[in-house]
Amino acid sequence: MERATRVSEHIESAAAAADILRVLDTVQSSLLHRAEEHALADSSRATVISNQITDTRAAIAESLQLLGANLLAVGSRQDEAVASLKRLIAGPETGALAIDLYLGLLEKVLTGTLHGDAAISDTGTAQQDEIRRAVGYDWPATAETMIGVARLRNVRMLLERAIAEKIPGDFIETGVWRGGTCIYARAILMAHHQPTRRVFVADSFRGLPPPDPENYPADTNDPHSTFAALSVSREEVERNFRRYGLLDENVVFVEGWFKDSLPTAPIEKIAVLRLDGDMYESTIQALNALYHKVSPGGFVIIDDYILKNCAQAVDNFRSTHRIDAPLSAVDGAAVWWQVPASRGALP
Repeated sequence: MERATRVSEHIESAAAAADILRVLDTVQSSLLHRAEEHALADSSRATVISNQITDTRAAIAESLQLLGANLLAVGSRQDEAVASLKRLIAGPETGALAIDLYLGLLEKVLTGTLHGDAAISDTGTAQQDEIRRAVGYDWPATAETMIGVARLRNVRMLLERAIAEKIPGDFIETGVWRGGTCIYARAILMAHHQPTRRVFVADSFRGLPPPDPENYPADTNDPHSTFAALSVSREEVERNFRRYGLLDENVVFVEGWFKDSLPTAPIEKIAVLRLDGDMYESTIQALNALYHKVSPGGFVIIDDYILKNCAQAVDNFRSTHRIDAPLSAVDGAAVWWQVPASRGALP
């Protein structure tokens, strides 16, 4: 029995390592294609990172080549050889390094910092300000997310906590723009071998709704619905997922205005709920429809707490439902909190 268990463990480790190899192949190909496609001035940096990926792949591949020999070693009770295999495949020398390298590279590509993607400005485009881009204070011209590296890392931290703490449920973002944050979330779940967790991509895919001051006075004169750059089609978001090799059955699109789409969204449990709706209306509708589905111990992220009407929606909801979990700042714009493990049903 013990011998069979060891064999099973090593086969699972090998499968996880093989998954990482496939993911690294995808991102390496995407990076080099993008450097060539855009004639990047800093393509040498892309080459350096690509070479690092190649080195990591080689280390993992070498580990996999030892699999057959080490499975035989299980049969001959060569425990030290077995321990060596587990260190090579599952230890920080390869597994954690590969994940860090992959997700770190995705952060740079998805935010446009790797290739110096220009910012959208009133006059068209402007040179990227690395500090503003890092904290998500400008809108990239072609990159897939505008939230910046700090907020992407917050998503990773909370998803990895949900995995480590065995908090059940999926990831959902309400308001996805070009899909970059959801792409990153899917990559995190894939890198950590989470085959049952899904990513829900919720958006109107036609921009933000016009203000409804009669029902939501806080949104009076809100300009977001007039920003053409915020209107991104579902087809474009799907293409972006596909480019990174991350569009599969675990990516679920929820299309429509939040008041119509979120109450019936086919999501049962949520580990991480991320709201990026800017307005009072979009924020309160998402909280009303989804908060009760967040698992005890799960997390809620508010991307736009820096905006007065969004913050008002969050504060009103928390007050109404007597939520006193402390708010934690991310980068001066976003906040998050953890749903208490002992939380009962919302009134």
